[in-house]
Amino acid sequence: MNIADVMDELGTALETITGLRVFPYSATRVTPPAAIVGWPDPIEYDLTMGRGADQFTLPVFVLVGNVDARSARDALAVYLDGSATGSIKAALDGGTYTECDSVRVASASVDAITSAGVEYLGAVFQVEITGSGA
Repeated sequence: MNIADVMDELGTALETITGLRVFPYSATRVTPPAAIVGWPDPIEYDLTMGRGADQFTLPVFVLVGNVDARSARDALAVYLDGSATGSIKAALDGGTYTECDSVRVASASVDAITSAGVEYLGAVFQVEITGSGA
C-alpha cells in the first residue's frame, strides 16, 4: 500500500461532509471546521504469510473551534456521532477505497488540539487500515 495514496482517499471520503475543510496531509494553518489526516504510527508488516497484508492506524484530527465555545461543542458532537449526516465514522467507513482493503474508524477521543499555536476543541479519530503487503 502506498500510504500517501491511502491518505488522499481518506481525504476524499471526508470531503463528502458539507462544510468540513479537509487536509489529507499535515497542515500548518487551518480554519475550523477542519480535518487533518496524520501519519501512521506504527506500521505493521507481514500480518499474514508471504507479504499478504500490512496494517497501520492513521490519526484523523478534527478541529472545530474555541475550546470553551458551546457552538464548538455542538459541532464536534455531530462529527463524533457514529452514523448521522456529518459523522466522521460514517464518511470514512462508507468511503470507496482502491489503495487498501479495509478502513475502519476504531475510536475517537476528545481533546484540546493545538495547531499553529492556536488551541481548538477537537477529536482524534483512530482509523485502522489494512491492505496488501505485496
